[in-house]
Amino acid sequence: MKITLQQQIEMAIAYSGGVTKKEIAEKMNVTPSAFGQRLKTGKFTKEELQRIAAILDAEYISFFKFKDGKEI
Repeated sequence: MKITLQQQIEMAIAYSGGVTKKEIAEKMNVTPSAFGQRLKTGKFTKEELQRIAAILDAEYISFFKFKDGKEI
């Protein structure tokens, strides 16, 4: 089952147990409506996803992993 980035972020927010989208928006210095729009489109930079993760007290990991173990 493939989930979208939006679903992934929504699930992370729910799992975090109390952080709201409004709080994330404020900590990212954007309006809640702007954050909501970005969430709908799923267009975030890697750095923004890492920032969201930090706000949720989590870690966002994104890389290519080859069969020989090389990670890029």
